Amino acid sequence: MSARNWALVAAMVAAVYLPKGLPLLLVTDRLPPGWRRWLQYMAPAVLSALVAPAVLAPHGRLAISDWQQAAYLAAFVVAVLSRRMLLALAAGVAVLLLVTALGH
Repeated sequence: MSARNWALVAAMVAAVYLPKGLPLLLVTDRLPPGWRRWLQYMAPAVLSALVAPAVLAPHGRLAISDWQQAAYLAAFVVAVLSRRMLLALAAGVAVLLLVTALGH
């Protein structure tokens, strides 16, 4: 792995863990409810920011015509409705297998 890749990994680690870890280090036992909500949504927000470009612009341009993106949409809808990651993953994999089996 090149030095640039290591720097990118270090930057992603810092982006994910510093916003979560720093408040925990600064505030001992009690966190205000606002901070708790902020920490609860930080990891999904960072993950979404990392995954969204690969899903919405797989070839460097915005493209919604790929049938494999139906799996992402199915996983997203199931995640929003059920709020369960395992169900969303299962739905996405099922749709991807179906799209692949149909030859798209």
